Amino acid sequence: GLTLLADYFTYVQDINEDTDYQSFKKKWGHDSRFESLDRKDREVLLNERVLQLRKAAQEKAYAVRAAAISQFKSMLREREDITLNTRWSKVKDSLRDDPRYKSVKHEDREALFNEYLSELKAAEQEVARIAKAKHDEEEKLKERERALRKRKEREEQEVERVRSKARRKEAVESYQALLVEIIKDPQASWTESKPKLEKDPQGRAANPHLDQSDLEKLFREHVKILYERSAQEFKALLAEVITVEACSRETEDGKTVGNSWSTAKQLLKADPRYSKMPRKDRESLWRRYVEDIQRRQKSALDEVDKARSKGSSGSRRR
Repeated sequence: GLTLLADYFTYVQDINEDTDYQSFKKKWGHDSRFESLDRKDREVLLNERVLQLRKAAQEKAYAVRAAAISQFKSMLREREDITLNTRWSKVKDSLRDDPRYKSVKHEDREALFNEYLSELKAAEQEVARIAKAKHDEEEKLKERERALRKRKEREEQEVERVRSKARRKEAVESYQALLVEIIKDPQASWTESKPKLEKDPQGRAANPHLDQSDLEKLFREHVKILYERSAQEFKALLAEVITVEACSRETEDGKTVGNSWSTAKQLLKADPRYSKMPRKDRESLWRRYVEDIQRRQKSALDEVDKARSKGSSGSRRR
């Protein structure tokens, strides 16, 4: 019975979302299907049907309104002159003839327009946010690339620095070997020696890793070493020849190797160490050496005198 009556209420054409029980009863109360149920069941079933119709009507109204709103906003979107600063009062007159304008209630139009502006603003903000995020990501990528490039450059520079240092060291060693081969005179001058060095078939004096100041500096260091070596050897020669005993032997004219350079020279010049020592410094080195011997002798004599003096004074006290 309930099922049949429910079907009946479903198909009766006079029922709509505004139908109430009393008006329905007045019209259909004589129907046997209506009378076959208790009043309570009749009213419940009718109300269920009315509720269904009311809900369907509401959904339809919502759909119609949503479509109208969507079309209204589409109309606004088509207007490129509408921006965030546009006022409704300035634009509404130009929209009046559009059916999409008329499909929306008068009281809703401005609110929808403002809602559209809010959506427009949100969309612009989203575009800006996406653009900023993209820009930030690109900047991060660029920064990473810059950092990688810098690191690579530093690594390459370090490798090149090490290589350059090694090449320079090799160039210095090669040039020093050339100096040993060519420059043997501690009195050699840079001006005279330079052309000789430049003739080296191996090009050791023309290495790009050594400039002219480097070449001259290394030359002078080499000559200094030669001089110091010659001076050391000459001093060794003096120590061998100019002894205390030799200084005590006088020639017929009263000269000794300790008071006469010409006499000392006669004993020294046969030794190659004499000729290796630059002429201008031979006598001065000899003189300093002799003075040193004399100081040592005097110091030794003074010590002897002190000892004697101390011994004699001790004897007197006893």
